[in-house]
Amino acid sequence: MYPLLPSGVSLPDILARLETCRLFAGSPREFWPLFARTCGQLAEASGARVLLRTPGSTEWRLVTGWPDARTFPAGMSGPAFEALAEQARREGIAASMGASGHEFNAGLILLALASGEREGEVCLLAAAIQPGTQERLAAAGAVLRLAADTPLLYQRQRQLERAKRDVADYAAALEVLAATNVHTRFLSVSMALVNELSSRHRCSRVSLGWREGTIIRVKAVSGTDKFERRMEVVQRLEAAMEEAAEQDEEITWPSWADSDAIRRDHEAYAAAERLAAVLSVPLRVDGNPTGVLTLERGDEGARFTEDDALALRVVADQIARRLDDLHRNDRWFGVRWARETRTWLAGFLGPKQTWIKAGALAGAALLLFSLFVPLPYRVNANFIVRAEELLHLPAPYEGYLASVKVRPGDLVRSGDLLLSLDMSDLYVERASALAERQRYASEAERAEADKKLADLRAARAAFAQAQARVDLVDYRLKRAEMRAPFDGVVVDGDLRERIGAPVKPGDVLMKVSRLAGLYVEMRVPERDVDLIAASREAEVAFTTRPEDTFTVNVERIEPAAQVEREGNVFVVRGLLTADRPDWMRPGMSGVAKVESEPRTLAWIATHRLTDFLRLKLWW
Repeated sequence: MYPLLPSGVSLPDILARLETCRLFAGSPREFWPLFARTCGQLAEASGARVLLRTPGSTEWRLVTGWPDARTFPAGMSGPAFEALAEQARREGIAASMGASGHEFNAGLILLALASGEREGEVCLLAAAIQPGTQERLAAAGAVLRLAADTPLLYQRQRQLERAKRDVADYAAALEVLAATNVHTRFLSVSMALVNELSSRHRCSRVSLGWREGTIIRVKAVSGTDKFERRMEVVQRLEAAMEEAAEQDEEITWPSWADSDAIRRDHEAYAAAERLAAVLSVPLRVDGNPTGVLTLERGDEGARFTEDDALALRVVADQIARRLDDLHRNDRWFGVRWARETRTWLAGFLGPKQTWIKAGALAGAALLLFSLFVPLPYRVNANFIVRAEELLHLPAPYEGYLASVKVRPGDLVRSGDLLLSLDMSDLYVERASALAERQRYASEAERAEADKKLADLRAARAAFAQAQARVDLVDYRLKRAEMRAPFDGVVVDGDLRERIGAPVKPGDVLMKVSRLAGLYVEMRVPERDVDLIAASREAEVAFTTRPEDTFTVNVERIEPAAQVEREGNVFVVRGLLTADRPDWMRPGMSGVAKVESEPRTLAWIATHRLTDFLRLKLWW
């Protein structure tokens, strides 16, 4: 033991200053200069250094020095120094009065420090004492012995403070998670998160950005339900978030003393928004930054500390996985399928340009498929349902409509009354003809009684003429009521609004079609008729029932083309293979697809253009 203390230094003062070092709350980079200065001043040394030798190394590394780390008034190398260092490591402290004739007339004290670092690591405090007398070395050694465990106590104090801070951070993180767990949608959870962090960390604004593709997009802003993405402030904020995500580390402005991260976008954002401090913390999923939390403070002096960053790191690590799951699943199923497909493709195509690679492979496969794989091909055509028998009912004589019993679409049976003409004039004409016939009959009888042969012949001729008029009127009376000649359906002739209107002989009043024997008349464009020369089947779909399709057997192709507005067409007649549905009527139309030979997709896509060029260029 060294019984003496340096002059002017009391034991309580020594303990108080060492206690200050032990309870120091700063970083090790700040602690070691303070510790070296304190030890040097307490020992009244002319210089102090802290040396470190790691396991497996033979060289000493200078940690810090006082008052100047570059100069030291005592020898620090050679066999003598190594022997002294070994003695200090074994005994805790070693002293040397210095060699005579040395450049510096100073003694050297080496103190083994308990730093709490890795096993096998040696940490020494070197103090240069001038003049290096036995009394001075004894007094300085007595003081320095009291400081041997100061680095260890400092490390334990830091660990205790870190443990307390970790407990507080985890407690705060649990409270934040509890506030967000009541929500089940990505946006609602994001809003709850930024609002909770804004109130806990006394921020003017907290924003959450999430990666979409290769860029970060702002998803939630505290205190704001809706925001315009095209706003300049949002674009600056996204640039700052991308800066943190690209470097994958916490970025603060103003920066911490030991931070070397690039913060150009953060500085520009803070200057544009007049902020006192900005802190961005990446949210990592499987080690990759997928989101960024950005906190802002507008009050002067309210900077973010490393403790704030650690607290946010705990929250970010706990919430990142849940946000990622919600972002993946709380979306339209098409987006989810596309994301999962891209992830699956990235497994063997690589994470870069995945969609381009997949598109190139799919395009090559589609090209080969379109060139070499024939597919069923069908020619499109319009069709209309026709009837084998269609009866036109014209007006039998000039008259007036009296009544109409049916309308187009009504089913009729043979003998059903369809319409009738006014017969009042016919009855008058018939009565007149009967009276005239009776008169000529009487004249014939009188001529026969008078034996006037010529008058008898004239009267009989007039009688026959009157009888012919009666027969004509009777015939018209029979034709005045038009009845269905067969079972069928009325396809034309809605005369309900023409009752009482005059009609002329030959005017078609109504059309009745048989339901049996309906067929399909398809109109195939002239450019496609050669493709169906050997076709035997087609499928038709009606305009009124597009969900139902019917198979049609191709019966024949009319040899002559018909001229229509869109161009020449050939009429193709087909018969239904199945029973006719009850709702099918003559005149119904739709789209028909006539079977042709199998063709490749390349031919289907290009044959129209090829035919056009051949007609234009003659090749």
